[in-house]
Amino acid sequence: MIRIVYIVSTLERCGPTNQLFYIIKYLDRNKFEPHIITLSPELRNSNWAEFESMGVYMYSLNLSRFKGVLYAKKSLRHLFAKISPNLIHTHLFRADILSSKFKYDYNNIATVRNFPEQDYTSAYGRIIGRIMYMRHIRALKKTVLSVGVSDAVSDNLKNKNKVSDVITIKNGVDTEIYFPPSNSDKKYLREKLKLSVFGNIFISSGTLIVRKDPFFLINAWRKIFALKNDYHLVFIGAGDLYEKCIRATYSCENIHVIGYVDNVIDYLKCGDYYVSASHSEGMPNAVLEAMACGLPVLLSNIDPHKEILACNPGAGFCYELGNEDSFCMYLDKLRDENRNIMAETSTKIIAKYFSAQKMSKMYQREYEKIC
Repeated sequence: MIRIVYIVSTLERCGPTNQLFYIIKYLDRNKFEPHIITLSPELRNSNWAEFESMGVYMYSLNLSRFKGVLYAKKSLRHLFAKISPNLIHTHLFRADILSSKFKYDYNNIATVRNFPEQDYTSAYGRIIGRIMYMRHIRALKKTVLSVGVSDAVSDNLKNKNKVSDVITIKNGVDTEIYFPPSNSDKKYLREKLKLSVFGNIFISSGTLIVRKDPFFLINAWRKIFALKNDYHLVFIGAGDLYEKCIRATYSCENIHVIGYVDNVIDYLKCGDYYVSASHSEGMPNAVLEAMACGLPVLLSNIDPHKEILACNPGAGFCYELGNEDSFCMYLDKLRDENRNIMAETSTKIIAKYFSAQKMSKMYQREYEKIC
């Protein structure tokens, strides 16, 4: 039996936590024994119980970020001695940094979900972001294997940051949960969520932050559909720009800024299309989940978005990042296409290239190679 310790900051409900859940859900339990260590106290919207219900061995250091700097390494060493892991699999910055301190003691894998040189400076400012970026890359160079969640992420690690031993395992979607609704279910969900029953609904989900550029979509939508009540743009998610987005859409009745919800899947299943103006992504879970629910997509032309549609361009279009004319042109093309055919293409892409089962099996093959 191969004992794997997964280390994360918390099990907050978010994309990386969902991906970890899928990895463990489809583990061959005849071969692998999963343990999870969280570093900080759990938040209110934690998935702890869901992992526990799968029979995962659960531990928490329960340390604040400040105490983590002082005591996390010692606490982890104590837990590792108790568990005797064959492999450590870390997710995101803090866990990767800590794992690298045990490079001579345990095999370790790190899953990388972003472009560190872009995302850290965007989120934390030029100085702190630069320090975090340099620390993260140093840590990744001490891992046995770094896994990029897209070819774009892997290429960035290898070519720009000179990290060796990098492979790609693309994010997955659990198609047992995310799938297209029936027409009657779609109508029911729209009524339940108080959305237009017969209009065309475009969904954009994720945190409302600068990197996602929600104002681009708001401004473009106002120009195209300001007076058309049969077209609706629905934002799902909270974030730093939430209040500003509310103000920016004031008096615009066909743009809906919903905020944080715990039933994103219901909104995806009642939608007709999915749109994203994101400037940077690793491999966007939100886009994959929307496609699994049968939504054609209109996406900014960043590399991970292009990577998705390269599987089959019949599922949607990529427009030039930040270019409203390009967005409008491809929006017209999207509306001219047969939506049902595009929806079917979206679900086929997910089933063939981005299923959670496929992703988990690929990780399991790497676990066995290393151990």
